[in-house]
Amino acid sequence: MKLSAKWVVTIFLTIFSIYLVFVLNEEGPLRILFNLLTFAGIYGLAAIGLNVHFGLTGLLNFGHASFMGVGAYVTLLLIPHAAGREGEITESGLPFFLALLIGIISASLFGLLLGLPAIRLRGDYLAIVTIAAAEIFRLLVRDLESITGGVYGIINFSDSLQQYRPIYFENFVSKYELNPSQVWVGLLSWISILFVLIFLKRLTNSPWGRALRAVREDEDAVRALGKNAVWLKLQSFMLGAGIAGLAGVFLAFNYGSLQTTTFVPLLTFYVWAIMILGGVGSLSGPIFGSVIFWVI
Repeated sequence: MKLSAKWVVTIFLTIFSIYLVFVLNEEGPLRILFNLLTFAGIYGLAAIGLNVHFGLTGLLNFGHASFMGVGAYVTLLLIPHAAGREGEITESGLPFFLALLIGIISASLFGLLLGLPAIRLRGDYLAIVTIAAAEIFRLLVRDLESITGGVYGIINFSDSLQQYRPIYFENFVSKYELNPSQVWVGLLSWISILFVLIFLKRLTNSPWGRALRAVREDEDAVRALGKNAVWLKLQSFMLGAGIAGLAGVFLAFNYGSLQTTTFVPLLTFYVWAIMILGGVGSLSGPIFGSVIFWVI
């Protein structure tokens, strides 16, 4: 198989950047590697969700951080946690995977709620609405201190994700003196990427996926053929938002706490940069883009 110039340059820059990181950093190379891979997996997953919006359907979404925030906040608020300045403890909660499922669904529903009034807009107008909605979400979370902890956020929460770590995993991280929580979150993020890509591959090769690409190319032509372009865009918005919500949960568990400053507009533009680096419209592109972004 002949490699294109783009892939040759990408591989060279990645290897060279990894070499520089390991040489210039005093920490152990394995610890640095797992730190990079964890963030690359989380942000790559978020970029896959954005790629569903823009790369597949052509929706200019500049509020992606809000979808990540909804997924993270809903999930953490449904499990035992401590929030606010006083660290008020909520001891009761749902099983982790049920809370995670509700968090992902909540992010998708937020995408639907945002999309209903905004999805008929195109281009710059849609971008303005989405970035404004993301800021409204962030400010609401900041002001609802009795629920979300306000500016102090959720300062501690149940380590329920970590209880599923297998025994051999514990032996591995202790042998190499790694951060077990971070390595476990990174591993789960990459496993999630694998399943999400398989799911999206099947979807994009289906008539539904071809209809989404048609919306991206010429929405008026899709309407002329009798397809409901608005509903197709709403479905895309919900799907990408749900994937972003999952990435937001992993980001929160990686940090070990959750504040409104986690989901600032800059996070959205980081995800945009990752998607563009990997190639807009490519299913696996966000993965390579995320690795390059975090290494460099």
